[in-house]
Amino acid sequence: MTNIYLLTSDTDPIGNAIVPLLSGKDGLRRLEPDDLDDFELGETDVLLVGELSNGQSKIDVPPEAGLIQLLGCRTTDSLFNQPEQTTVVIAGISPVIAPRVAKRIIGFSGSLGVKSEDLWGVIGLGAVGCEVVNNVTSTGSTVMVADVRTPPTGLLADLGIRRQTVDLLVSGSDVISLHVRPGPTAAPLISDRELNLMKSSAVLINTSDSSIVDELAVVAALEAGSLAGYATDCPGAIVSNAEESLISSGRLIVTTNPLPNQIGAAPEIAKYVLANIDAFLEGSEINGTIESIDFPPVGDPSFWSSQMIPRQKSN
Repeated sequence: MTNIYLLTSDTDPIGNAIVPLLSGKDGLRRLEPDDLDDFELGETDVLLVGELSNGQSKIDVPPEAGLIQLLGCRTTDSLFNQPEQTTVVIAGISPVIAPRVAKRIIGFSGSLGVKSEDLWGVIGLGAVGCEVVNNVTSTGSTVMVADVRTPPTGLLADLGIRRQTVDLLVSGSDVISLHVRPGPTAAPLISDRELNLMKSSAVLINTSDSSIVDELAVVAALEAGSLAGYATDCPGAIVSNAEESLISSGRLIVTTNPLPNQIGAAPEIAKYVLANIDAFLEGSEINGTIESIDFPPVGDPSFWSSQMIPRQKSN
């Protein structure tokens, strides 16, 4: 028998939207984080993880669970202790929220004064990165991309876009949009070194995680005029407490409104999660599976070879 466990706060809109959809399934139980210490999940069990309450920031990954489905935008690194050491399938919600993220990024770019002729650089070609690329190219703008993984078959050729190293991308782009997960060498991926490669007229957009950029270096670059603009919906403490003059100047744009809280988002995500649960139970392909792949150190010649290794499937 498959048990479905819901680990989230009572106020989580996605958690509350999924409960009625699961009412017809046996074995549904709502948990608190401490409950995971009291029993073991089986390899046929499903754990749904949303926003945690009681100030708990991380939980241990159950070693035997069959599927862990994230309900929100928090990354595996921020939710779990050492998730890369488990063989449990972990799935996110990127495929279902990708259109909403892309729309937010287009809005950011307009607020930052991006022009149609500006060259975009997109780092990370998962579900969100691909959606951004499709949106940007549809407006006639030119795009180049960088990713540690092999892009979906035919994507680059179909859209007429170029794949570059991170160094060439950040140095040549007018707009840099980040779509990567935190990791040992992607936290930060954009530091002083990369900011110094950018044009002083370039703008940077980050909808991934605050750790992807060195926020202290970004704020310093904005204040010095060596970076024209920065927009994010995942600010860390440094950006959140930046001088009001940067925000009033329009060079720093920050929103903390979570995309899953948008009107209609919770039911949409809940239906997506239900489809993933059904796929797991049927032994079918699960959407949004998260791979433990990290960007290598920037400038590593063993990575930036013509073969672009490691070659792995993009989500």
